[in-house]
Amino acid sequence: MRLLPVALGGAAGTLLRLMLTQGDTGHGWDTRMTVVNVVGAFLLGVTSQLRLRPEQRDLLMTGGLGALTSFSILAVAFVDGTQPAAAWIGMATSLLLGLVAALAGILLGRLLTDGADGFEPEVEA
Repeated sequence: MRLLPVALGGAAGTLLRLMLTQGDTGHGWDTRMTVVNVVGAFLLGVTSQLRLRPEQRDLLMTGGLGALTSFSILAVAFVDGTQPAAAWIGMATSLLLGLVAALAGILLGRLLTDGADGFEPEVEA
């Protein structure tokens, strides 16, 4: 049953997001959510490269990190209209930092998995 890991991860990710973004009014741009999304993109990048069973992927990636990060909050803050300049800057910052963080996470994940599962580096004779 793959629903249980998603539900457990989702509950944990949602609670963690709530704790990390306490005080966010939900109106206009808030840098706390940007930080959470960028960190989440990095962790998702790392996790995507790990050799995990489907249930572990469901728990960590779909449930936990999916619930931790939030595109919908970015979208609402962007179209809210109360702070258009801040919204453009915040959206661009979130997108660029998120992409860089995801790439860094993927590269770190690849470094962490090199040599695993019987891979042996070539040895010169």
